[in-house]
Amino acid sequence: MKSKNSPIYVEDIGAFSYSTINMASPFKDVSVAFHWLNTEYPTMHTHEHWEILVVMSGSILHEINGHKQTLNRGDAFLIRPQDKHCLHKNYASNEPYQHINFIIESEFAHKLLSIYDDYDELLNMNDYIHFLLNDSDIIDLYERALLAQNLSKKEYEEYSKLIVSYVLIKFFEQKKLFNSEYPAWLNNFIVYISSPSNFGKTVQELAKNTSYSYSRLARIFKNYTGETIVDFVNDKKMQYAKRLLRSTDLTTLQISDQIGYTSLSSFNHLFKKTFGITPSAYRKEHQ
Repeated sequence: MKSKNSPIYVEDIGAFSYSTINMASPFKDVSVAFHWLNTEYPTMHTHEHWEILVVMSGSILHEINGHKQTLNRGDAFLIRPQDKHCLHKNYASNEPYQHINFIIESEFAHKLLSIYDDYDELLNMNDYIHFLLNDSDIIDLYERALLAQNLSKKEYEEYSKLIVSYVLIKFFEQKKLFNSEYPAWLNNFIVYISSPSNFGKTVQELAKNTSYSYSRLARIFKNYTGETIVDFVNDKKMQYAKRLLRSTDLTTLQISDQIGYTSLSSFNHLFKKTFGITPSAYRKEHQ
C-alpha cells in the first residue's frame, strides 16, 4: 500500500509490510533523508534500509521484535533492516505526539556505522537498539532538521548526513555506558542520570524515572554497580565540572549551580576531595 500522505512505499507481504527506500524526502535518490510523523503507524513492517526514530514530543506505544514499550520525548531507536516494528496511539496520553524518522540507505549506513563500531555486531545483536536524547539534544536536533528542510537537494543530503552522524555519536557515547550484565531498564537509568540536563534533580526525583521506590532502587543499583546512586551521580557531576572549567568562562559559582549544588563551598570541597585540587587551581592549570 502507498499512503497518500506519506512518500514511504509499503508493500503488503502477509503478516507484516515491507518499506522500501523510495525515500520519505523532498528529493528522490538521496542516501539519507528524514520526515516528521505526528500519528500512529500501526502496520507491522520491516525495511530495506536503516532508520533512526526519535520521539520529539508526546507519548506513543512502540512494538519492535515482539517487545512493547511506551515511548516519550527523547526515546530513540536505531532500527535495522530486519527489525519488525510499528507504532500505536497511546490512549493514556492526551499530549500531542511527534517523532522524526531518519532513513539511511544501507550502503551508506554500512560505511557510517563501521567508522564508530563493528557493523556486523550491531546488525546481528539480539533484541533491539534503544537509546536516549536529553532536552538540549532534542532542541538541537529540531533546529538542525528545520534548517535542512530549506536547502537544495545536494545540501539537504549532506546536512542530513551530518545530523545522522550527530545522533549516532550520542548513541555510541551511551553504548559505552551500557553493561550487558545489567537489565535494560538499569542501563537506561544510568544513561538518564549521566545526562547533564538531569544534574539539577535530587536522587528521589531521578528515581521517578523507574518503576521502583527510591529505597528499592538504591539497593538494586548498589548490588549491580557496587556504588550508591549519590556517589555515581556526584562522579558524573565532577567530570562534567572539569569539562566546563576547561572549555567555558563560567564562574565556579555558575558551574556549581548548573550541576545542582546550592552551596559553592560544598562544590569546592567535593571537587578537591575527588581530584585533589580546587576548581580554581584546576582551571588555571588547564587554561
